[in-house]
Amino acid sequence: MINLNEKYFLASWNNRKNKPSDFGLKTVADKDYYIDKNNLKWKSEYLWENLWEQEQGFVRFPEPNFNELWTLLTDSNIENNKLGAAELLNRNYPFELKEKLKDLFKKTTKIDRSQTKRLGLLEVLTNVTNHSKVHQVNPEKVNADYQEWKNLKSKFDKLKTESLWKRIKKL
Repeated sequence: MINLNEKYFLASWNNRKNKPSDFGLKTVADKDYYIDKNNLKWKSEYLWENLWEQEQGFVRFPEPNFNELWTLLTDSNIENNKLGAAELLNRNYPFELKEKLKDLFKKTTKIDRSQTKRLGLLEVLTNVTNHSKVHQVNPEKVNADYQEWKNLKSKFDKLKTESLWKRIKKL
C-alpha cells in the first residue's frame, strides 16, 4: 500500500547528488540494493532526463506497480514521487497507461489545473510518439498504435486547463 507522505524516489537536479551516501543510503555487502536509516531498500536507477542527461537516482523497493505509480502521480505532493512515477509509467507500463488515459478522457469533460500539471509530466501526453512495443510488430499495428497515442495527446490538449499566463500569451 502506498503512503502518499513517504518518498518512493530519490534524485537530485543536475547530478548534484549521485552517490548513495549523498541520499543517506548505505551499501549492503553482496546485494544490488542500498538501505536507508529505516532499513528500507532502494535500488539505483536512471530516472528523468535533466536537460542533456538522465538523472541518477534511487527507487524504493519493492518498486511500485502500475496502480501505485498512478496514485503517486495523481495524488502525492512530493515532487520526486510525481516525477519518478511519471517516468516509470512512461517506461514500464505503456499499454496500461494508454488504457487508463483512454478511460479517464472518456469520463472527463475538463481536467483541473492541478491534474493538468501532474498528467503533463507524462511524456506520452507531451510528445507524439508511439510508446507501444514495436519490435516484431507489423507496420499497420505500429501505425494504429501511433494514431491512438496521437489521439490521446489531442484529447489531453482539449481537456487540460492551462495557466492564465499561457492563455494570455496566446492572445
